[in-house]
Amino acid sequence: MHGKPHRTTTWYSAALGIAACAGLALSGCGGAPAVQLPADRTESASLCYGATMALAQEKIGKGSVPLDTASQALHFALLAGTDGDLDDPAKVVARIERIGTRDKGLQDRFVADKNAASYTGPCATAFPETQANAFKGLPPDTRDTRIQCYVLSTVVLQIFAQSDIAPDPRTATWVKLNGQLEQLSNSEVYPAEDDDHIGEIAMRALAKAVRWGPPVDAMAACGDRYLKD
Repeated sequence: MHGKPHRTTTWYSAALGIAACAGLALSGCGGAPAVQLPADRTESASLCYGATMALAQEKIGKGSVPLDTASQALHFALLAGTDGDLDDPAKVVARIERIGTRDKGLQDRFVADKNAASYTGPCATAFPETQANAFKGLPPDTRDTRIQCYVLSTVVLQIFAQSDIAPDPRTATWVKLNGQLEQLSNSEVYPAEDDDHIGEIAMRALAKAVRWGPPVDAMAACGDRYLKD
């Protein structure tokens, strides 16, 4: 086994491949009794995604979506999309994309039926990682943790860049963090055979990172640890 430094584009390309294909509809265009979510995780995530965005639409109309709301909606897609087999990156990306685009009229239907709030409790139960108190801290500082922070930041930033997200100063901090993590990742020595599995490694890194808790909390913790002035 031989180690070598990363090529400049290796990790970025792998992470960007997730975000570029998963162009989710994170925009504002889309007290009741609780509902029963389907057993299928992808279907459940689609409903939770749509209900979260519909609740935002009820509050802000057709305006830009607040970062925290967009992050929570995206979290459902990332959690369900990275469930199961991660060996084929294209299939993982397709699952993530399907969750956000399964029904173009889903958000509007939730708003029209005024039943989006009925999904809040069931979605919290089905996807506990999305809840505000779920994040307990980063794993120890290892190469894997640094890659997980890097892949998460790349995916989140790229998807948000394609979406109608309200301006938020945290995004500038995340861009700076992402750049520093890219440089750090590229400078590290890694097994030569990783080249043949870079997409799968990136998917596994994303799967672990999104299970830490809400992406906004994870990104804040990654910044606290790795962002240098």
